[in-house]
Amino acid sequence: MSVFRRLMNRIRKPKKKGKDSEATSETTLEDTRFDSPSEDTTPPPTGFVASRAVPQPMGTLVAESDRLIMDPTTTRDLAKAASIFPQETAEIVPGKALKRDAKGRIHIKIVFYGPSLSGKTTALRWLFANVRSLTKSRIVEVSDELGRTTFFDFVPISATESMVFDVFTVAGQRRHAASRITVLRDVDGLIFMADSAPEQMNENLASIQELEIALGTDRMATMPIVVALNKRDLPNALPAEYMLEMLDLQEYPVFETIAKDGKNLLRMFQRILRDALIFKVGP
Repeated sequence: MSVFRRLMNRIRKPKKKGKDSEATSETTLEDTRFDSPSEDTTPPPTGFVASRAVPQPMGTLVAESDRLIMDPTTTRDLAKAASIFPQETAEIVPGKALKRDAKGRIHIKIVFYGPSLSGKTTALRWLFANVRSLTKSRIVEVSDELGRTTFFDFVPISATESMVFDVFTVAGQRRHAASRITVLRDVDGLIFMADSAPEQMNENLASIQELEIALGTDRMATMPIVVALNKRDLPNALPAEYMLEMLDLQEYPVFETIAKDGKNLLRMFQRILRDALIFKVGP
């Protein structure tokens, strides 16, 4: 079930008396389940409504549906223009749909995705500077006058002489939707980086909505994805359980990160590289 219908269903359900509405399940950081969502041909709604399954933290305005502007039709058109189509069977069979360069090396594409200023580029820079076990080429950045990524950051990382990981981040600003969705073409593994600041919850919701529409439910169900809840050092950081419930991301591996300090970034990166390698090449 898509995140949109799930959020709507929670609101329609009457509250049970005498029950504490807070979620009691714990987030397992190293748990991986890629369960396929149930088929749903109903077009997703054009906006989000805040969930009531997990109570909104006291004193914070987390999400407002009237401030969340996302046009599913435009997103689908951009995905089509970027040649992102429903998966073919060969794409989910390890070793069948491999990308090779002129030297015969296999390329695996990893993308950091998430809202503007959530820490994607900061995380990539930290990994580039601190992961010494991999042979790195160079980092290519295209930034605007404020230093924010306007198209992508790209780091080719060579794991072996025959294997290269191409790591990208995308521009999170709404105005760069076309270039951001283009970077998703041929992605093999994805890191969704959410911002833990309460005022950024709308942007987190818009970003995950855009991602689901652009990739489609088949790719979201099978592709290796890890979730980074970033900026956990903020004094008003939203509870992890609340964020995962709102974003409907409980079934993916989750890492609570502080990108500027490198906290949990290496573990997160190792996990997505491993999962993407198994997904594309095989165990």
